[in-house]
Amino acid sequence: MKRSPIDEEKPRNADLFLHRRQGEGVRTVHSQIETTERDPRSAQGPWSDLALHTIGWRAFQDLCSQVCEVVLRRPVEIFREAQDGGQDAVFLIPSPNGEQLIGTIQCKHTSDAGKALKLSDLSAEIGNVEELVKGGQADTYIFMTNMSVDAPVAAAMRAKLREFGVRKPHILGRQYIVRVIKSSARLRALVPQVYGLGDLTAIVDERLSEQSRALLDSWIPKLRTYVPTQAHRDAVNAISDHGVVLLLGNPASGKSAIGAIVSTIASENPDNTVLALTSPRDFEAGWNPNDPGRFFWIDDAFGSNVLRDDYVQDWASAFSKLRAAIKHGNRFLLTSRKHIYEAARRRLGQRNLAQFADGSAVVDVGELTFEEKAQILYNHINFGEQSQSWRSNVKPHLAAVAAVEEFLPGIAERLGDPNFTKGLTPRESSLVRFMEEPTEHLIDTVSALDEQLRAALYLIYVHQAGFDPSDHDAAAAQAVSDLTGFTLAKIQDCFAELKGSFLKLSGAKWTFAHPTISDALTEVLRQKPHMMAALIRGAPIDTILGSFTCEGSPLIRDALVIPSGLNEALVARLSHTPDENHRNWMLFHFLSYRANDAVFAKLIGQFPEILRRHCWQSDPLANDPRFHTYGRAHQFGLLPEDLRCEAARSLESAALSDLDMSFFAERGMLALISPLRLVRLGLALRTNLLPALEERIDEIAADADLDEEPDSHFKKLLGALERIEEMGVELDDDAVGLVGDARDQVNRAVDGLEERKRERDEENEDDTDWTYIVTQKKEEPSPPELAATKRSVFDDVDK
Repeated sequence: MKRSPIDEEKPRNADLFLHRRQGEGVRTVHSQIETTERDPRSAQGPWSDLALHTIGWRAFQDLCSQVCEVVLRRPVEIFREAQDGGQDAVFLIPSPNGEQLIGTIQCKHTSDAGKALKLSDLSAEIGNVEELVKGGQADTYIFMTNMSVDAPVAAAMRAKLREFGVRKPHILGRQYIVRVIKSSARLRALVPQVYGLGDLTAIVDERLSEQSRALLDSWIPKLRTYVPTQAHRDAVNAISDHGVVLLLGNPASGKSAIGAIVSTIASENPDNTVLALTSPRDFEAGWNPNDPGRFFWIDDAFGSNVLRDDYVQDWASAFSKLRAAIKHGNRFLLTSRKHIYEAARRRLGQRNLAQFADGSAVVDVGELTFEEKAQILYNHINFGEQSQSWRSNVKPHLAAVAAVEEFLPGIAERLGDPNFTKGLTPRESSLVRFMEEPTEHLIDTVSALDEQLRAALYLIYVHQAGFDPSDHDAAAAQAVSDLTGFTLAKIQDCFAELKGSFLKLSGAKWTFAHPTISDALTEVLRQKPHMMAALIRGAPIDTILGSFTCEGSPLIRDALVIPSGLNEALVARLSHTPDENHRNWMLFHFLSYRANDAVFAKLIGQFPEILRRHCWQSDPLANDPRFHTYGRAHQFGLLPEDLRCEAARSLESAALSDLDMSFFAERGMLALISPLRLVRLGLALRTNLLPALEERIDEIAADADLDEEPDSHFKKLLGALERIEEMGVELDDDAVGLVGDARDQVNRAVDGLEERKRERDEENEDDTDWTYIVTQKKEEPSPPELAATKRSVFDDVDK
């Protein structure tokens, strides 16, 4: 069984806590850490310090809690300042006689990087210590601080605490906290923002692949602002339990950040290779069944701005390989916008991954507590580029911003960047509106940029996969150059100025720093028809087929609408779509769902050979865009008779041989079969198909993949039975009996598959218990509801 670095760095004895009873021999947390650091598998490097003074008091308190959980190997309960009575956290200490002794953790944070702990710093806590000792809550008392601690001061403080009745005092300073973080991958999984507070070479050493290093390097500036939320922990648990997780969220909700962080953690294992992919086809090309150590991070798995129907088609076939890859020890993290996945889920139907269909491996990253939102906002303001005077002016209003119901971490990040807040008045109403209506403000920001800077954004926009200066679409680049009046060289000169705010460099490609920038450009271009004309002529065909729609067609969320006045230009551009299976599928889909009647009739009328192109066949046929296009062309009288007959034969074969009768619900497809042939099809279903169902069900059960849900194998057959009953053909008693018998036999077959699956899983149980990431699960009941804390997390945001 493979082990993660977090497994390897667990304390040597499961019952090792902060201390042991004197009869067992004293062993402090310090000696435990020294033992861990001698582990040859631990990451080594010159990480001698962390900028803990920059993270704020609330984040430091949470960090101390996680440090104690990792060292103590048990949950730690936090009490916020207004109610803590001198306790920042409490824990239970086991003893040989079964007595549950209570310990207290007190945290003290300073924003002064050079400050050292003094004995007088304990004075303010003495009264609380006495009360805690009297109440039996300070058998052990831990004083944790980000200040440096000298040995004489620590000794004096421990002696002082003993005078007031503390039996086991501990003084833990910055040096100790840094050592614990450095030695424990588990702690870094729980508090991943520490990657951004120190020297990356301590974690990213020679074991990491070049690709993983590039992944980390691109995200390291954002790590120090990262706040581990419940969604982060749920994602870690889902990968541990299922080997896969799908993160759902609206634009700017932080799903990509969680994906990057969890991928970063996975990359610490020297046996792992982290692959950041952009499509299901990339996975199929990158999966090696003989390499179990691959962690696949697939951002915007079903399309970035709009649903990519070709991605849905690819995933329908790739999910079986994904299940096999998980069995071989690979792990997967996918992200998607919520509305895009919802559309994909409907298209996938029974072809969806079981863990996604039942929601067990789906995490909604948008559900944040007020405390999480406040800490996210604090971090972005505190680590941002805003002036101290600006931060002081907005500080009184930040709690109101954090309270916005639709709070978005990506928008909080923009509040820390002066490039996005020019003209934003530091009033509560303006700041709250900035969070509530981010697209409107971003549109104004983009519109206010210099023309040459906007030209750089347009150049990225028309290269949807990213602009590579050495490998780009020359026609698209020339279209932007002609449109804006700037040479390509001058446009590219602007990339450096936009880097970090609007753009980022991923490998050799320039892309948007966040997908919402693309959304804002879509809105800007909707108001500029002359730009739309240039984009139609110059944008990559994948951009047009995947992100545009025609005026007069059903509205598609986030798709750019092509005005009817540009129908001629669009027809000319579509006619030059390369004759390739992948792009033909996209073209047929565009013609089925996104082309208005005028564009469809004009394109097929002028270029009828398009209908004879080949592409993948979709399953079920009701989702096949080529047959939808044939049906629409037949309606317009533009479908040649030989193609209609060929399509009719394919539909009949699908019904009789594959039990795929989904097209019966599609009038356009059904019209491809002549009335006489449709009657013959009905008779064949009655006389040939129904009597053979028993044998067909046995074949399906024998060939079933036990990694799929047992009932999923019979969805198509059961659907066919429903269609037969709905056809309006009178069934005789024998036919009714055959249908009933078939349903009973399906139920028995499903029960049999479930039993086979249970037996298989029991046999393989010992071989599949491996995860990349292990996290702790708190077993104690949640603390009672507490009153609002008196101290605001934003108190020192302007320091």
